[in-house]
Amino acid sequence: MTESATSFNRALYDDFWRSCPDFSRYNPGVLHRRRAIRKLLESIRFKSLLDVGCGDAQLLYWLRGEGVSRDAELTGCDLSPETVETNRVRHPFASFHVLDLETAPLARTFDAVICTEVIEHIENQAAAMRNLAQMVAPGGHLIVTCPTGKVHATERHFGHVRHPRPQELAGLLEGAGLEVVSLQNWGFPFYVALKHLTNLNADWALKNFGAKEYSPAARMVSKALYHVNHLNLSSSRPGCQLFALARRAPGA
Repeated sequence: MTESATSFNRALYDDFWRSCPDFSRYNPGVLHRRRAIRKLLESIRFKSLLDVGCGDAQLLYWLRGEGVSRDAELTGCDLSPETVETNRVRHPFASFHVLDLETAPLARTFDAVICTEVIEHIENQAAAMRNLAQMVAPGGHLIVTCPTGKVHATERHFGHVRHPRPQELAGLLEGAGLEVVSLQNWGFPFYVALKHLTNLNADWALKNFGAKEYSPAARMVSKALYHVNHLNLSSSRPGCQLFALARRAPGA
């Protein structure tokens, strides 16, 4: 990632987490990703867990509250020093570190590594995946989520560079030395439709759902959309959201 791109992302998300904390609490896409991540974590064993690109650490907070972390050691890392420092104060149950994933890994490994909605922001996705793989302990697992398909205006606003296709994501994982355990393409038909409808008026959507705390009406709409999106197919070719589980060989 170029220095200008790094600075852009730091500034963008410093402002985002200060001004729009409700996004990680009510956005239907966020909540469904948590549901999928929880299901994947329940299929593996781990004593240490890393969330790469943790943002405001709501995923770690939620997993701990739901008991999914099974008393595991929790760690988060993010590109933004400001966000990391805020997390250290607000969430003392975990440790937090500044990390530019495209540049280098942390100097240790974890039984479970989560990287949710990060890879699409990165120009050199192969380098980022190699760094992710280096943080997975032998026999450990990596969970990656990212959009696939069209990059909409609302997504470009938040710094999305490219959405890998399912076969591209599998190739990135395998190229980093990991075995793909499962790969789902979720979101059809309702989440796909929601993305298109939202981008009919991207400025309005960003103003009401991506730039400030949610109004009571916005919370009600988000809750309704969350329930509707339970009706999506678990995986299909026209989906728009990838969920991948990969494994590092025990001797690797």
